[in-house]
Amino acid sequence: MGWLQEDSPIVALDYDGTLGVYHYHFTNFASEWVGRALPGGYDGGKPFYQHLGLSKETYRKCKLAYRRGGLKRSMPAYGGAAELTRIVRLRKARVIICTTRPFLSLEDIEGDTVHNARRHGIQFDYMISGEKKYHELKKLVDPERIVMVLEDQDDMLAQATRLSLPAVRILRAHNDASILEVEHEVDSLQAATELALQRMAIRRSERYLASERERKRA
Repeated sequence: MGWLQEDSPIVALDYDGTLGVYHYHFTNFASEWVGRALPGGYDGGKPFYQHLGLSKETYRKCKLAYRRGGLKRSMPAYGGAAELTRIVRLRKARVIICTTRPFLSLEDIEGDTVHNARRHGIQFDYMISGEKKYHELKKLVDPERIVMVLEDQDDMLAQATRLSLPAVRILRAHNDASILEVEHEVDSLQAATELALQRMAIRRSERYLASERERKRA
């Protein structure tokens, strides 16, 4: 954990819906759980539970059953997820996974998320779990080190933006109807990798120039 005090850049990544194919995987499980076919094709135009035709209470129970039943272990990963984390870590960045704790779960660290990441070759240095995950991120590390917060969900993008963190929306089918305005968007994890590397290079250049100015003043 000594890296927390280092000056290495931080890449913060949401998991479900950003790295992992959550909505499709969950819909298949939920259909079996409630005993009827639930609609696919979620575009984010309404809350997910409403799209599925479930009450919020039923949706929360179903989501908890999904997590507690270990279904998240088998969730597919989007293309480029492993490569993103491997490449930025090779360039000396630290990767922090920021995931939202399921309703009523008392687990601080989701073992199934860790298993899923290992299963798909997704590398990370630390994991934050909770509804206020970006508040926790800002407490954990110097915000100046954070070069990107990659997220698919509007409320979490808004949370990161309110905290002045460098939020980037990843465009997915399930947020196609989003009306939240964000400054930066990418359409794939490959594009997110390129953006992270660009920001890391800019940060490295800015810090070098700042150190040179300090050296000349000394």
